[in-house]
Amino acid sequence: MRLRLIIPAALAAAALAGCTVQEPTYQPTRGAVVGDNTPRTVDYPNGRYQLYGDGTASSPYYWAWIPAGSAPPSPPPIPPTRR
Repeated sequence: MRLRLIIPAALAAAALAGCTVQEPTYQPTRGAVVGDNTPRTVDYPNGRYQLYGDGTASSPYYWAWIPAGSAPPSPPPIPPTRR
């Protein structure tokens, strides 16, 4: 019987005390930004990765593997967006 009184009393004390929200102490970021100085290719002995897209919702960034000794193909179509 004593346990039944302690739990509601604890909940009532927490409710009467109220909740506090602390603002972040850091400046939030917007994510990684690919600028002009970022390489758009990563080379390996047997090929390279090529970065395509401009980072927008209509043309997101994606990497394509291009084997060594071949002409770069046209980029693959942009994957459909999820709904």
